[in-house]
Amino acid sequence: MIFFLILIICAILQFFLPWWIIMVAPFIIAIWKGERAGKSFLAGFAAVFITWLCYSLFIHFSTGGILTGKVAEMLTVKSPMVLILVTSIVGGLAAGTAALTGYFCKVALKTDKK
Repeated sequence: MIFFLILIICAILQFFLPWWIIMVAPFIIAIWKGERAGKSFLAGFAAVFITWLCYSLFIHFSTGGILTGKVAEMLTVKSPMVLILVTSIVGGLAAGTAALTGYFCKVALKTDKK
């Protein structure tokens, strides 16, 4: 459930807001729906990894690989596909860490009702 929420919300917000929105959305969703620390991290990581991978591949194929090839050349990366994979991993780590932080904030702010 949390995976699909993060995936859909981040995919939509990426069109209108800066790249760092991928950290705000998982943070808020993990506070709201997070069940366990590991599950929150993996949901955030996987959702943004897939979102950025799909979007990067879309850009790569729609430009005929020209844009990703030039950026890969500027960064001295051998292949545009390596650049796409590394970009997706970095985005996934940022979102996973944000979701994990959101879950820990939820745990820290939780009050016992006794």
